[in-house]
Formats: sequence, structure tokens, C-alpha cells
Amino acid sequence: MTKFDKAQFTYFGGYLKYGPDNKFVARFKYRGPFNKAKFIKELIKNHTVESYFAEMDARKAPLTILKDANPDWYNEVIEKYYG
Repeated sequence: MTKFDKAQFTYFGGYLKYGPDNKFVARFKYRGPFNKAKFIKELIKNHTVESYFAEMDARKAPLTILKDANPDWYNEVIEKYYG
């Protein structure tokens, strides 16, 4: 199981990609409670490269993958944003 390496993320035009082959990780289209920094921090903390991309291959949305793995984190971010 390979941990995510922060240095291998690239971001351009709203798209976050990972690794030398630039695999799609997430898209940040709208402003809201889940920004790129929070997303990457949670991704590195609780996921491996293999587990995350296996979920992506199963056609799950990026935020849903993080929410399912750590609902407390998700709810905390929502509560802080909407007060």
C-alpha cells in the first residue's frame, strides 16, 4: 500500500491530478467548504494510492470516497463552514 506523496500532486484549471501519469483525483469547480487544501490533507491522512483509485475505478465521486471513509471529518467541515 503506497501512501500519497504531496509533491506528486499537480493542479491546473480546477483539476487535481496525481503521479507521473497525471491520474485524475478531483475537480474543484465551485467554492465551498471543501477546498483543495482540506481535500489533499484528508486524502493523505486516511487513504492509500491503491485504495483511493480502486474506489474511483468503482465510479465513486472523490468527495464521497473521503466522506465514506471518515464521516466525522466531513460533518466537521460542513459544520464549520455553515456555522
